[in-house]
Amino acid sequence: MKLHIYQSANGDCLLLESAGGKRILCDGGMSTSLETFVAPHLGRLRDDGEELDLVYVSHIDQDHIGGILRLLRNELDWRVFDHQRNQGNHHAREPKSPRPPPIRGLWHNAFRDQITKNRGDIEDLLVAAGPALLATQHEELIELGDRFLTIATSIPEALEVTKLASDKLLGIPINQRPGETDEPKLLLAGGAAIRLGDLDITIVGPTEKELRSLRSGWDEWLRNNRQKVRDLNERLRRRLDEFATGAGVFKSTDLGEWNGVPDLDGVTAPNVASLVLLVEENGKRVLLTGDAQQKVLLDCLRAAGLLPDGHLHLDVLKVQHHGSEHNWDDAFGRAVSADHYVFCGNGAHGNPEPSVLQKVFDSRLGPEAKRATSPLASGRRFKWWFSTDASLQSGDERAHMRAVEAQVRDFASRSNCLMSFEFSRDDFVTLEP
Repeated sequence: MKLHIYQSANGDCLLLESAGGKRILCDGGMSTSLETFVAPHLGRLRDDGEELDLVYVSHIDQDHIGGILRLLRNELDWRVFDHQRNQGNHHAREPKSPRPPPIRGLWHNAFRDQITKNRGDIEDLLVAAGPALLATQHEELIELGDRFLTIATSIPEALEVTKLASDKLLGIPINQRPGETDEPKLLLAGGAAIRLGDLDITIVGPTEKELRSLRSGWDEWLRNNRQKVRDLNERLRRRLDEFATGAGVFKSTDLGEWNGVPDLDGVTAPNVASLVLLVEENGKRVLLTGDAQQKVLLDCLRAAGLLPDGHLHLDVLKVQHHGSEHNWDDAFGRAVSADHYVFCGNGAHGNPEPSVLQKVFDSRLGPEAKRATSPLASGRRFKWWFSTDASLQSGDERAHMRAVEAQVRDFASRSNCLMSFEFSRDDFVTLEP
């Protein structure tokens, strides 16, 4: 088994290869990073006659689905080119992007399939609230507005992914298990592991419980915030008018009562419903977490019978949500450990968070009360893998990654040779557990 960890800007993009030649592309990162770093490697795979057996999208955020959309657009461009040439148009221009390998299946729980009621109203409200919050000049509300707009703009991208994959265009089966021809539906936890060649894939999350909570949360938010958005826009309009006429000074608007998008301890609703997969081959286990929230993830692992003694030791753990402080706590670190920890992120939004890096380190070599409880983690070597390094970033992201590198080096120096690390400077780095 191999895991290629791509440069993916502030997103996730991994390629899992089995010993038997099966390949799963796990999220696509940002559109620009896929074009620059991922597409050339995938193009070489196509030239070698290889395929993508499965493309897996954990959730709709742009830093996960944007690159997948770019990948599908590239394939469509090539098919249009082929058609033009077959029709005798020898002046048709060959697409600039390398042609992707054939894609045999797409797993993607679209937002509109998860939120079946009031979805259009929710999308409209997100679009209306985002710009108003960005205009407040209030740090926390600007962050909330950015989250709103990220979700709002990701929904059309998710719809386009579904349309491109449809039978009318690319003909890529959506949410079908290998060897089955059932009508596509949401992928939920439960049932036996799914066999893909020599890989066993267990859907760990989301469960129906998370989706019910997601739907009711959005409905409640819609009821509570429709008037607030109107009030917010009106208040901002008045403040801007005062500022324009010199009658007032534009300051951070006091909107502390704003009740934002329903989340779980700071994790957005789509992230909570991330599609989480456990992939196994010949005793090796990789947990692909998307941006799952740690408490929900632990509940899903328990429900799947993966925490029989209260702990799970993996060969590879893709650290959820780029190492965000909202997605990892001491309880998770005690319950879930790994030989290899993968951090995707380039310093944007402060990820990976120094506090999370400290918690992950403590789960292996910190105070006993914080250490992983699996006997397999005790005294065992482990490695941290980062999708990029500071030299490839600029501005605040470069400064953040420099601090991360210094922190990680310090950890390793105090680990008595148990910890090692790698920051990628190439298009991708390959992990072989």
